Amino acid sequence: MGGVGFSRARVCQNVEGCVYSMQKSSVDHADRSVVDRTLKIFGCFNVRNTALTVSEISRMSGLPVATAYRLVSKLVSWGALERAAGNKYSIGLRLWEVASLAPRLSMFRTAALPHMLELQKETNSSVFLSPREEGEGIWLESLWGDGVPYDGSCIVGNRFPLYASASGQVLLAHADPEIQGELYSRGARAVTGRAVTGSLPLRKLVDEVKRRGYAVDDSEPCDDLSGVAAPVHGGGGTDVACVALCGPSADGAPHQGVKPLLATTRRISRDLAKLQGVRFPSRRRTPDGRRS
Repeated sequence: MGGVGFSRARVCQNVEGCVYSMQKSSVDHADRSVVDRTLKIFGCFNVRNTALTVSEISRMSGLPVATAYRLVSKLVSWGALERAAGNKYSIGLRLWEVASLAPRLSMFRTAALPHMLELQKETNSSVFLSPREEGEGIWLESLWGDGVPYDGSCIVGNRFPLYASASGQVLLAHADPEIQGELYSRGARAVTGRAVTGSLPLRKLVDEVKRRGYAVDDSEPCDDLSGVAAPVHGGGGTDVACVALCGPSADGAPHQGVKPLLATTRRISRDLAKLQGVRFPSRRRTPDGRRS
């Protein structure tokens, strides 16, 4: 009898364990499902779609209207989304507050912004800060100069390809070989008639940017704007972002700003290293052996 009782107890334990595992698995799956659906909703918003109706969110995310409405209501109550005009919804302030805590991006801005302001005053050109995220660049900060036409594609938070601007060329030149190789093999889509798109021209462009220590673009990605960009070096000498000067192609101001731009990126790199708690080298060597 004792053996039977022990066996029954063991069976009960096994059954309870199986039931618990099934319940936990079901809860985990439900949690993942809710997270996935929520991320699909966030994925509907971008620079071109800053405010959307529930119907538009449903269509773009592939979620049923009822599901989209329920999740949107939850996100509104938390502050991740806000009601906008015309029965639409936009990204909420609380989500922006959370995103602004990203240490990598906030560190870039803290180190760069004071020096970007000085550079803008000195050159009267627009100044941009851009890190790389996988195979794209992101406009993280922008200061528009007087008389420089506003370009909506450079709005903060928008992404751009790693070949269609001086910023992209710098980020591409210092990207991992895997990212470079993927772009070379895939090819690039021309944004304007001056874009460098072929595999061999792109390789030559990257080599030139590395040799010079900065990139120059002429009317790419915008027909009437030109710019120069240089890398910002993080702790340990890594290339983590870039700063660019941009202005009207006709006056040639951006090209005349190479020297102050390089001085600015060096100061930003120094301050970034301090924030990271690492020692910044007093002098750096460019790829062609010169000291910068």
